[in-house]
Amino acid sequence: MIQLEAEARSGAKSTVPVPAKTASPSAPTSAVIRIGVLSDNGLFRSGLRRILQAYRSVVLVGEGSSPPVRDLVRACAPHILLVDAQSEDALAVCGEVRQIGPRPRVILASAEGDDDWALRALKSGARGILGKTATVETLLKAVRVVHEGEVWASKEVLTLTVEELAASSPRKEEPSTKSRLSQRQQEIVRLIASGRRNKEVADRLGITEATVKAHVTHIFQKLGLHQGRMPLAATGTAGSAKT
Repeated sequence: MIQLEAEARSGAKSTVPVPAKTASPSAPTSAVIRIGVLSDNGLFRSGLRRILQAYRSVVLVGEGSSPPVRDLVRACAPHILLVDAQSEDALAVCGEVRQIGPRPRVILASAEGDDDWALRALKSGARGILGKTATVETLLKAVRVVHEGEVWASKEVLTLTVEELAASSPRKEEPSTKSRLSQRQQEIVRLIASGRRNKEVADRLGITEATVKAHVTHIFQKLGLHQGRMPLAATGTAGSAKT
C-alpha cells in the first residue's frame, strides 16, 4: 500500500500523486528534501511522520507498507527513502532501489547495531545506517548528508571496512579491487572515522575536498560499495544537526 503526501497530512485517502510543494528530485541541496518511508510497521511510519512534519527542511511525500518499491518511487519521487531495518525485505529493498538509479538514496533506520549486517547493507546499496537509539538530530543530519551524496555510517562500521580491506589479499586477476589501502587512504579513513567531514579532512591534510571524495570513492569501491559513478564520502554519527 502506498500513502501519499495528502493522506499523510490529513488522513484523507489519495489514489494519485500529490503535486510537490518543493523542488524536483534533481534539486540542489539547499532545497527541501523529499522523504519517503517504507515499513510494514504502522508505529514506525507514524513516528517518522510526526518527526518529519515538525521540520521545514524536509517533507514527507509518501509512505509504503511493503514492496514493490518502484511503485512508491514512481508515485512520490523521493530524494531519500527511509526504510525500516527490522523488515525482512530491508536488504532486498536496497538492491531494488539501486537498480532504479541514483535516486532515491536509502537510509536504513532502527538497525540493531550489528556491524557485519551494516556492512552487508552498504554493499546491498544502502547509503546510510541509523541505529535504534539515534536521536532526531542524528536522523536529520544523516538525511542531509546522504542527500548530498555521502554515506552515513558509524565509526564501528568504518573500522570494520578498514579491517576487511586490510585482511583481503590482492588477487592477480583483480589487483585494482583487492589491493590494500595506500597510506594517504588510511589517513583519510582514520580522520573520517573520528567524525570529521570531507572539508575538515581536506583542511587537515592540505588537499582539496574533491581529492578526499575521490579517495573515499576508491576505498568504498574496493568493497563493492559504489553505486554507478555517484561520488561517495563517509561520515561518522558523532555530532548534532541544525535544521
